[in-house]
Amino acid sequence: MSYNRYKLVRIFVLVFVSITVSLAASAENLYLAAAGIVIGMIAMFLVKKNVKELLVDEMIKSIAGKSALMAYSITVPTLALFSIILMFSNLGDTSSYYYNLGIILSYIVLFNIAIYSISYYFYKKNGQ
Repeated sequence: MSYNRYKLVRIFVLVFVSITVSLAASAENLYLAAAGIVIGMIAMFLVKKNVKELLVDEMIKSIAGKSALMAYSITVPTLALFSIILMFSNLGDTSSYYYNLGIILSYIVLFNIAIYSISYYFYKKNGQ
């Protein structure tokens, strides 16, 4: 399969998944949305496996790594600051919605830091 055909199939899969998830959301059917996403992922895996041309080179991988690090470096401190503001603005009322939202955001920040640390250690150890 050529790269141009791959791009066309990718657009069709995107449209299929988008329509399926929006219909599932309007019908409040979680199983239909999950099935649409799984079918889209399987279709993209099968299509990507059949592409004969080069999809990614070293420059694209380097740019993707730098942009992922920049997104991480901006998102984590922003969410951490926002969670601290939400938690300490309602410290007297620990049952408030904003306090609970701050706690959830702080757990998300901790989860992101843990995933980043584990993946960094893994790639550093394996030399990839």
